[in-house]
Amino acid sequence: MTEIKESTSGERHCIVTRQAKPRDEMIRFVLSPENVVTPDLKEKLPGRGVWVTAQQNEIKVAAAKGHFARGFEQKVTVPPELDIMISNLLKDAALGRLKLANKAGQMVMGFTKLMAALEKGSIITLIHAIEGSADEARKLDHRLRTNSEQNEEFGHSVSKKTYNCFKTEELSLAFGAANVIHAGLKTGGAGLAAINAMEKFVNYQA
Repeated sequence: MTEIKESTSGERHCIVTRQAKPRDEMIRFVLSPENVVTPDLKEKLPGRGVWVTAQQNEIKVAAAKGHFARGFEQKVTVPPELDIMISNLLKDAALGRLKLANKAGQMVMGFTKLMAALEKGSIITLIHAIEGSADEARKLDHRLRTNSEQNEEFGHSVSKKTYNCFKTEELSLAFGAANVIHAGLKTGGAGLAAINAMEKFVNYQA
């Protein structure tokens, strides 16, 4: 069997599309001792890995069309509903990052507190629960966009992105608070890491 070495560059080749992309747009897979295809989101598991574009449809194609077997050059076992497993893992990773951002003091929760923080220009990204008030979300989003445009006039780059990908129960559990409907991230390392994790989760489902 020909050994395939992983690239040490910042890009990886997708075994489905055969295109090279930045590694943060990809998902690494390794084989377990039982030759089961195993997602390695943290890219720390031992063994040779193969990479797939971090989109649900590409994972489905890889599982259905034998791309994993060809990539590893051997017979493998693909877990059923691998694409759903990864979606859940990415969601958990994003919620975990939000929890860390909250512990780092880079999170504001609640409509009233968020409005006050937005007035000060300290919020860079908003998160709304799926079942939250659409009217409140629109008001918060408008305030974020307005502040972003004002900051850009002075040469400051501020994200205008908002996320509606979690349920109230999930946000409440992540933040250790009751009935979290709206939340916002402040700038900082933990906040930016949370944004990157949410972006990967949202893009995966696109």
